[in-house]
Amino acid sequence: MIEILRYIVSGILLALVQTFIFQEVNIAWWIKPMPYLLLFLNIPISANKFGMLIGGFFFGLVIDAFGGSMGMHTAACVSIVYIKYHIDRYFLDENSMQLQGLLSMHEDYKGWQWYYIYVFSIVFLHHLVFFTFDYFRWSAFFTILWISFTSSVATVFFIQMFRLLTGKR
Repeated sequence: MIEILRYIVSGILLALVQTFIFQEVNIAWWIKPMPYLLLFLNIPISANKFGMLIGGFFFGLVIDAFGGSMGMHTAACVSIVYIKYHIDRYFLDENSMQLQGLLSMHEDYKGWQWYYIYVFSIVFLHHLVFFTFDYFRWSAFFTILWISFTSSVATVFFIQMFRLLTGKR
């Protein structure tokens, strides 16, 4: 129960940071970081998948309500929770993680290279879904790829900064 409350409080704080800081600061038109994805990266591998889909839906709905993005965050959050399950099955071995005392992917599990490949793949897929809904036309295909890539790099940078600031390596 305390873990669930911790995720809810973390989600509220990350939603507030996203809507009141990162959506208001214009870094460049092609860089739109979304560090709230840290919440989804910290989902334990043994979490209830259906519950996480519902949680992702409501979390995205809150971001959309504050940011006025008309369902794009909701669609991207639900998509990434669904996709993350399959990425976790590829990257992670639940038994090995339990032996190491880890609940979610961590640099100590397979090394920093695998960790950043894992994080970047999840963040990039989230951004790809989000910006596909944002632009939603074939003529913007390369723009969607470019913005997804640059925003993913910036998001991974800010996620790492949050992890360093909170003391979670």
